[in-house]
Amino acid sequence: MKKRFEEKRIYIYLAFYLLLNILFLTKFPFMHSDETWLSGLSRAMMTEGLGTTEPFFDLLERYPHAIKSIFHVMQMPLIKIFGYNLFAVRFLSLIFGIFTLIFFNKLLKKILGSETKAFILTILLSLDIQFIYSSHFARQDIIIAFLIVLVLYYIIKNEEDWSFRKDIFTGIIIGLSIGIHPNSLMVAFAAGGLYLYYIVEKRFRIRNLLFLILTVSVFAGIFIAISYSFNDTFFSDYLKYGSDLGVKNAFFEKFEALPKYFQKLYLGITGTYYIPNMKFQLILFGFGIVASIIYAFKNREVLKFLLPILGILAAFVLIGRYSQPSVILLLPVMYLLIFYMLSKLLKKRIFILTSLIGVVLTFVSIFSVVPYINDDYKAYEKEIVRHIPQGSKTLANLNAEFFFEEGDLLDYRNLDYLYEREISFSEYITERKIEYIVYPEEMDFIYERRPVWNIVYGNLYPYYEDMNDFFFSDCTLIHEFTSPYAMRISRFSEEKDWSVKIYKVGGQADE
Repeated sequence: MKKRFEEKRIYIYLAFYLLLNILFLTKFPFMHSDETWLSGLSRAMMTEGLGTTEPFFDLLERYPHAIKSIFHVMQMPLIKIFGYNLFAVRFLSLIFGIFTLIFFNKLLKKILGSETKAFILTILLSLDIQFIYSSHFARQDIIIAFLIVLVLYYIIKNEEDWSFRKDIFTGIIIGLSIGIHPNSLMVAFAAGGLYLYYIVEKRFRIRNLLFLILTVSVFAGIFIAISYSFNDTFFSDYLKYGSDLGVKNAFFEKFEALPKYFQKLYLGITGTYYIPNMKFQLILFGFGIVASIIYAFKNREVLKFLLPILGILAAFVLIGRYSQPSVILLLPVMYLLIFYMLSKLLKKRIFILTSLIGVVLTFVSIFSVVPYINDDYKAYEKEIVRHIPQGSKTLANLNAEFFFEEGDLLDYRNLDYLYEREISFSEYITERKIEYIVYPEEMDFIYERRPVWNIVYGNLYPYYEDMNDFFFSDCTLIHEFTSPYAMRISRFSEEKDWSVKIYKVGGQADE
């Protein structure tokens, strides 16, 4: 009876954890336009097919491809069931957050040989604010983190009875992850790090690694072929897009950016993404890595957990994109290393230190979540839908995309291409038959501090004066309200009450 309870208690805890997180799913974290960007493409794919691009970008160059198609397909049934809203798309992330905890628990049981230790240590991961954040964020990061945990669990679980068939199955998991996000490279390199350990220990052969690479290559070829069916210049277009994001920068330049990435995480320096306080975790991980390197001279088994981390870091450098939310890809494996080291160095006293870690993580998470509870996305929605009739063509920030029918919203990022297309702001509004403009105060802030924040919307300088002249001569201000969603740059969002203005193009305010 006691053994059965020990096996089931993790599921009881996760059921409670799921219900508690559902309550705060649309309130934390601060809603980001990446979430509407991805979900808006999913909605478009539901009607136009997987080969379409975002309807809210009509000047910003976008190229259809299959690299993220599985992710969009997974969002579709939730949009069907719950409707097109923030809860529906965030719920997918929460589901994969729960799956990550389930397999993390299984992995710990396999490594530590203890139901109780695995249960307690899984709770610690679930309390980490970065894990909570990623499980509430409608991007692919938590799904990739889940796949990393799943692959490591599958390999370690079967390490004593490995075969080429298992190489192929591991390759299938990694290959399918290509349909989630290009960060699937992290899954591959985490698995590669573990393979390297087993090859050095003479449990695997080089041939096993080749079978894995071949299987993943087959899936990569399939996704590339599908992408070419959508766009016959896929490869050159995708390389151009990657180049714009810094993927083609020199290797040393990308390597040099890695410590700066962690420095920014530690100091909480960000652009438009929310960064929770991670000082405690980063210090803990730093000590864990140093301790594990020293311990490796005594016991090489620690390399089983250190090499996948190094593999993920190598993938970060190769990709060259250091997005703040992507730190979740390291989080479970880092905790795995820490817990392994604690079990080896502290043995029975592990419960004392893990209790202290749990208390710190809980307090950090509570104090991180509470300030955002009142930043209700619903309030932002009500102010907009109350003044803009359904079906009205509107220029607005992409964070409002949930409030509009498909194709009715055009995003400000398009305006960066007006000069290149030799179109004035007023011509753009007229040609697109835009009826309303939702104007966030951050646009004035960005213009006044140019070019520091040009990364948010592009260069405002070529059209800013034309735009304001158009507001004065051809628009009617019908409503103004304050909202945290009027400022997307995280460090300034709480600095003051930022305003949102709603203009009606021509005419007078509707009665």
